[in-house]
Amino acid sequence: MKAKLLPALAAGLFNVDNGNSSTRFRFNAEGKVTETQKAGILFEVEYKSNPSSDVTFADRDRAASLNERHMDLFYASTWGTLRLGQGDGAANGASEVDLSGTTVAHYASTPDIGGAFEYRSNGLLSGASIAGTLSNQDFESRYDRVLYQTPSMSGFTVEGSWGNKESTIYELALRYSGKLGGLGTLAAALGYSTEEGAGGAADDKIMGGSISWLHTSGINLTYSHTNRELPGRDGKFDYFKLGYKFSSLHAVSIDYGMGQDQLAGGDEATMFGIGYVLTPVAWAEVFALAKQHSLDRSGGSLDDITFFMVGSRIKF
Repeated sequence: MKAKLLPALAAGLFNVDNGNSSTRFRFNAEGKVTETQKAGILFEVEYKSNPSSDVTFADRDRAASLNERHMDLFYASTWGTLRLGQGDGAANGASEVDLSGTTVAHYASTPDIGGAFEYRSNGLLSGASIAGTLSNQDFESRYDRVLYQTPSMSGFTVEGSWGNKESTIYELALRYSGKLGGLGTLAAALGYSTEEGAGGAADDKIMGGSISWLHTSGINLTYSHTNRELPGRDGKFDYFKLGYKFSSLHAVSIDYGMGQDQLAGGDEATMFGIGYVLTPVAWAEVFALAKQHSLDRSGGSLDDITFFMVGSRIKF
């Protein structure tokens, strides 16, 4: 998948791979063990050329690399699902629940598009990037772990995982997805993760979640919040989205995000965006978006960063 990325306040046009849904391929395989049991594997890698999260004016051409995403085996029964290997932690994505139909254009992980760009002051780079000041702090993503997920109970599931990156990681999550009759569909997740600090450093602890509601009329609302314990402060993130799905063909939404004290105490980063997605067939999307990022920091005035982007996604 390719997309166009244009920082509007400086001359430059970028051809990028949209980090909201990067180029990837996967193999799924499963088979019955008994009538109530099955086992299988998930193998998935990504091959991103010029990731939208990494390009800058100083580095316009990022070489493609093959990256591990999932190398996972699972066993499922009426008692739940057990997963072993490289894959999602229990809380991964808990801050990114979104029923708007516009996630390929924009969603809670705002640094996936333009995250490496730094704010400027008087034409000089400040050292403060979009990703550093406005992360959605979404737990521990993919790593080598053991994960257990309960069966669905009236729409609720519970997940727990233990694994390792540079140190030991523990995660817990509660998830819900269900129909509300004439009121539409509701989905939500609440997560917690802790990564033990290496060499006597403090543990990295994150708590938060998200909730999204899609009414039968097409109106939808999404909210996300995370809190991360940092040395001497808490990094906070809040995200709001209002959308409307005209049908299975058209979806539009506006969003607003705010990060506080993430890179430095006193920082307040904000983002406002609008996105549109056209889905002519189930396996293809065309999208467009506009975003403006701002950073308030004591001791100086920083220029806003604005992006326009158009692109497409093909799924098969």
